[in-house]
Parts: sequence; C-alpha cells; structure tokens
Amino acid sequence: MTISKANSKPIVPKIIAAPPEFKESKFMDKNLQISPRKLRLLVDTIKKVPVSKVLPCLKFTNTKAGRILTKALETAIATAKNNYHLLPDTLSFVSFMVNEGPKTKRMDKSHGSRFARGIITRRHSRLTIILKGQVKN
Repeated sequence: MTISKANSKPIVPKIIAAPPEFKESKFMDKNLQISPRKLRLLVDTIKKVPVSKVLPCLKFTNTKAGRILTKALETAIATAKNNYHLLPDTLSFVSFMVNEGPKTKRMDKSHGSRFARGIITRRHSRLTIILKGQVKN
C-alpha cells in the first residue's frame, strides 16, 4: 500500500526559458567615392534612429550620401539576416563609423600656384556598420 499525503502536490520540474541570444554582424566598405565629411553629416542623424525606421527616411534623402548609405544598410541588414540568422526587427546599431579612405591626387596646371600648388585631392571614405540583434530560434 502507498501512503498519500492530503496536501502534497506532484513535483513538476520547471522549464526555464533561455534568455534570447544576441549576436553582432559587421559590414565594411573600404572605398566609397565620397568625402568622409559629407557622409558623416548624414550618419550622425541616423545613428540614434532604430534600424527598421532608417531605410524609409534614407530613400527620400536626395543626396549622394543618402544613396550610398541606403545601399550599405540594405546589404548590412541582409548579411545579418542571412549569414548570422538575426531577426531584422530586433536589429540596432552598435557602432557606425566613417573614416578617411585612400586619396587620389592629380596635378591641374591651370590653377598654378593656387589651390595647394595645383594639386587636386579626391577624398574617399571607409564605412563600418556593426549591428546587434536577436538570433532566430
């Protein structure tokens, strides 16, 4: 015979849900044909906005920096989604850096001694975007 207690409840193990896992995805473009200053003007306004709301705003920005950043962000989001299996709705910016890239210089004899001895400098940028998001289960 088994003895049962009146107030005893069956022991059920508690299943503790694991906290969501977060990963980072990195996108780099080393040679953008726009000066870093022009790109930084737009990047500084975008950094604070959530990733999901940035693309619609950028598509209506009528600048070369807007077109470049739209393509870069679309690529970064696609990389995070396909390669790192991150949910696009949970993505947020960890860092958004614009650095100086290689410069191309050429002589322009028509300017002579003006404009830094007639040397025309064409500036390029390096863009680094690091996104953080929740991993799909």
